[in-house]
Amino acid sequence: MVVISKSVSQTKEIGKQFSKFLEKQDIVLLKGQLGAGKTVFVKGLLEGLGYKKLVLSPSFTLVRRYKAGKILVNHIDLYRLDRKSLSSIDIEEYLYGKDSISIIEWGKKIEPYLEKYFIVDFSFINMEKRKLLFSQKGYKRNLKIGL
Repeated sequence: MVVISKSVSQTKEIGKQFSKFLEKQDIVLLKGQLGAGKTVFVKGLLEGLGYKKLVLSPSFTLVRRYKAGKILVNHIDLYRLDRKSLSSIDIEEYLYGKDSISIIEWGKKIEPYLEKYFIVDFSFINMEKRKLLFSQKGYKRNLKIGL
């Protein structure tokens, strides 16, 4: 499924709508260049799950955890890590928590090790517009996001 976002606020709204499809133990891999809107999307996703506080990029901390109602959302950024360094953050603890959802920026690094996940691939159309390509592996959910 492809969705075109025409603004930052629309990218946030798309994240909010996508949150309706998520369930505990889901993994979402975010792909795309720096500045493509991944963290903005996560802000909307968290808002859709009921989180109302500040959401920050995990670029320098590697992991940020947010409690959204009864769900713990792990926002992970693997940009600075290579595959060998993944064990240094105990990634399995985040991925397989029974009451959590994991959102992983630069998730391509971990993709070969996962059986099921969603992918949201961000690409630039121009300075304001983004194309978001949604796909899934191992899930059979009918994703439909309308703006």
